[in-house]
Amino acid sequence: MSNINLLPWRDAVRAQQKKQFWLILAISALCALTLMVGINLWIIKLIDKQQARNQFLQNETVKLDVVLGQINLIKTQREQILERMQLIAGLQQRRNLSVRLFNEMPELVPPGVYLSSLKVEQERIDVVGKTEAYNRVASMIRQIEDSDWLADPMISTIFASDTQPMILNQFSMLFQMADNRQEVAE
Repeated sequence: MSNINLLPWRDAVRAQQKKQFWLILAISALCALTLMVGINLWIIKLIDKQQARNQFLQNETVKLDVVLGQINLIKTQREQILERMQLIAGLQQRRNLSVRLFNEMPELVPPGVYLSSLKVEQERIDVVGKTEAYNRVASMIRQIEDSDWLADPMISTIFASDTQPMILNQFSMLFQMADNRQEVAE
């Protein structure tokens, strides 16, 4: 038995195992490469889908921006129209101011008070006049305070004058027109 040489057989088995190893290694590498290419293609496909979604969202965002721009334009036009309406309402209200003022002044001015000038600026009315007694000016102030469209009466000056035959006290008074926008809206 010592004459049997097993080395060539072992070499043949080793060569066969090496072939199988390299074949399995090549098949595994090929499978791994195929799997990697397949996964890479799948990921590329997912990326393309996501980019298409992103592009769709960007297009829709641009469309919404255009719509929002139109909405902002409409809002500014609405604000301009409301400002015009308020201006027209204010003009309509002020149109009748002098008539209303002259209609109500005889009720507001008590006997013994004589007005020499009446000046209207914006919402402020400046009155200059003469009175026989201070309490009559106080009565006029109370009537202005009780008025529904006049407010904040304030005496700026009052002094005795030296005119004859009757001694009259001169006064200057300011008062405001109350805010009548609610009346106009109603």
